Amino acid sequence: MKKNYHIIVLAVVIVFAVILGYMCISDTNAEFNSDIDSPKNAEWGDATAISIQNNIDDLSREVKWVTPNLEGVPEKPLPLTRSIPIWVKNNEEIDLLDPSSPQISPPLANSWAFKYGVDVGRSDLLSLDEDNDGFTTEEEFLGGETDPGDEKSHPPYTSKMVLSEIKEDTYALIFRTGDNPDGEFGVREEATRYEAEPSRIPPRRKSHFLKIDAVFGTHPSHEDRYQIKAFEKKTKPGGAGGIPTAAHILTISDKKSGSDFQLEYKVPKVEKTFYAVIDFQLPGSESQIGPLKVGDSFELPTEPGIKYEVVNLEGSLENGVKLRKTGAEGASPEDITISARN
Repeated sequence: MKKNYHIIVLAVVIVFAVILGYMCISDTNAEFNSDIDSPKNAEWGDATAISIQNNIDDLSREVKWVTPNLEGVPEKPLPLTRSIPIWVKNNEEIDLLDPSSPQISPPLANSWAFKYGVDVGRSDLLSLDEDNDGFTTEEEFLGGETDPGDEKSHPPYTSKMVLSEIKEDTYALIFRTGDNPDGEFGVREEATRYEAEPSRIPPRRKSHFLKIDAVFGTHPSHEDRYQIKAFEKKTKPGGAGGIPTAAHILTISDKKSGSDFQLEYKVPKVEKTFYAVIDFQLPGSESQIGPLKVGDSFELPTEPGIKYEVVNLEGSLENGVKLRKTGAEGASPEDITISARN
């Protein structure tokens, strides 16, 4: 009897439940049949339809919970569904949501670390890259407070670009000979390039002997670009023994710019072109980009379809290089300055 006591109790409960259920069903059927015969059935049915609609409206209404703030600390949110997160450090209780609390792992904000479940107790936390996106925990926070646990959430790739070098290419026109408007004028092109090899073709120096209206220019991007339009014979004081020196002027038309400029006798007109060399330092995708001049563009293997164009380069590392980022059609371009190493 003692061994089967729990079985007997269970059987009694089941029998009692069956009897109670039968009685409830009988009462319900009686009330239901009574309601069918009642003349008030129509009124009760109308009221039910209204109440049902009201319930539907209530359930459909968007309810926005407003997280309350702690009294006296209005900038601190007070969680509704969980307790206030407390971190104990050196026997000091630190409220992770209180902005006035000391940072547990500077420069990370406690609230950001709590939001993404970052283990602020790790000594190597700042240098970790738990989602393997190439950005450390510190870079994720400083680069836009992105999610350090999601490889698709990270700072912009431009934060991994560093301007490592600026190279220079010069091109000069020099009016060297000629003082007769009916004769020929000697004009030389001189070009220097940052790279020693391969050698430039045509040669770095090219002399032309030209009459008025002659077109010239042989170096890359300068081919047939210039035309002599006029000559003015001039002198200026300051020569040896007080003798005036030649200061003749050639007026030259520049097809590329669509304007004219003046070339003074033996005073070079120098045009400089700067080239940027950019190091892309994303772990696993390290590469060197360039040299690139204004107007050149490139894409990163990590961002197919995104184009970066050099739009400004002033020739000094301190001023950096400005890139224009363009993406999908219709997206607004974004200008970004890439700086040199610190």
